[in-house]
Amino acid sequence: MTPRSQDPRLDRSRSAILSAAVELLSEGGFKQVTIDAVTARSGVARSTLYRHFRNNTELLAAAFQELLPPLKLPEASAPPRDRLLRLLLAQAEQIENAPTTAAVVWLATIGYSADAPDRAEQSRLQALREHIMDNYRGPFNAVLAECLPSPSESDIDAAAAQLVGPLLFNTLITRRPNDEEFCARLVDDYLAGSAR
Repeated sequence: MTPRSQDPRLDRSRSAILSAAVELLSEGGFKQVTIDAVTARSGVARSTLYRHFRNNTELLAAAFQELLPPLKLPEASAPPRDRLLRLLLAQAEQIENAPTTAAVVWLATIGYSADAPDRAEQSRLQALREHIMDNYRGPFNAVLAECLPSPSESDIDAAAAQLVGPLLFNTLITRRPNDEEFCARLVDDYLAGSAR
């Protein structure tokens, strides 16, 4: 017996909701992605939205994931330097494709949005930050842990900022390319510094 296919209307409504959320996120940042704004733009009823996403945080996380798919962990068989370089090149490509969103993702990951005005907003941002850390920082954490002798969480945070920060700076400020040569220099400089 073959499984019943999902109702195509659910696929269409989810697609419309995500498209609206991604547009709002791209146009005005995460504060624009509200349930009311998404339902108004998508033309999908609030009750249908809640069939797909339990809350605004899940919706926002899905919108981020549409814009910036999670980085994949490089093969474990490669040396740590090669794994780190592959990961940094993948991050550079994502930043090039969606620079403003990439900046928001990384800022949210490292906590710059922790000064949200009210408790509900802080809770929402914390849930989003945890989702981002799982999906976007997880691969960096795994590879950086191999590169550092007994790393602490703050060592890994500093290393990720040291590696990814210049990519964002190049894209948003200097407009220099984040090519393989540049990424290799970042990785080699980081590894030389961590060896000291």
